[in-house]
Amino acid sequence: MYSIDINLLNDRPEYGQQVVAASNYNSDDKTPLFIGLGVGGAALGLVLIGFGVMSFMNQQLTAEDSNLDEELARLAPKLAEVEDLKNQERQVNAETKALATVFNQIKPWSATLQDIRDRVPPTLQVTKIQQAAPPPPKKVGKGNSKAKAAVAPLAAPTKLTITGNAISFNDINDFVLTLRKSPFLTIAETQLMASERKTNKKTQVSVVEHTLETTINDVPASELLQVLNAKGASGLAARIGVLKQKGVMKP
Repeated sequence: MYSIDINLLNDRPEYGQQVVAASNYNSDDKTPLFIGLGVGGAALGLVLIGFGVMSFMNQQLTAEDSNLDEELARLAPKLAEVEDLKNQERQVNAETKALATVFNQIKPWSATLQDIRDRVPPTLQVTKIQQAAPPPPKKVGKGNSKAKAAVAPLAAPTKLTITGNAISFNDINDFVLTLRKSPFLTIAETQLMASERKTNKKTQVSVVEHTLETTINDVPASELLQVLNAKGASGLAARIGVLKQKGVMKP
C-alpha cells in the first residue's frame, strides 16, 4: 500500500508569507545594532564633555575666589585707614558744629551794655546793672519721661536787674518801651518792677528811684551781625561771617 502526504497549509497564501518573513528575521545585517551603539556613545561623550566643562569652570571660580580673598586681605589695612579717616572727619564736623553753636549763642556784654546805654533817656540815670545767677540748666529728654537719652542741656536765660533814677515816671515808662525794642533783650521779660519818688534831704532834689528787670533773648548771633558791628562787637561778627562762608553756619 502507498501513503500520500497532503499539507493543505502550503496552499494558503498567508502562511506562506509568514514563513518568508521568519526566514528574513534571521538575516546577518548588524546595521541597527551599530546605529544604537553609535547613538549611545555620542550621548556618553556629551555627558563626559559636560562634566569636563563644569570641572574647568569650578576650577576657574575657585581660582577667582582665592584671588578675591587675597585682594581683600591686601585692601583690609587701607579700608581700616579709610574708616579711621571717616571717623576723624565726623569728629571734626561735630566739634566744628559745636563751636559754631557756641559762637551763635554768644551775646557780648560790651555790645549788650552799649545797646542799653544808647537807649537811656537824657533825664534818666542808670546806677547799677546786676546779672542774676541763672538756675542750673535743664535736660530735655527725647520721647517720654522714662527715656534715658537726652540732648544737650538748654542754657537758662540771663536775667538783668537795672536800677536807676529818673526825673519823672514818664521817663521810666519811655525807658521800658525803648528797652523792649532792643535786639538783645526779651520783650515780654522787660518790665518795671518798682518805682518810688524820693527827695534828697541835702539837695532837696526829687527823683524817681526805679528797678527794671529783663532777660537776654535767644536770638542767634548770626542774625544780629549788623547790630554787633554797630555796637562794637565786630570780632564776633567777623568770626560768624567766616563760619558762614565755610558752610558751617547757614547763611
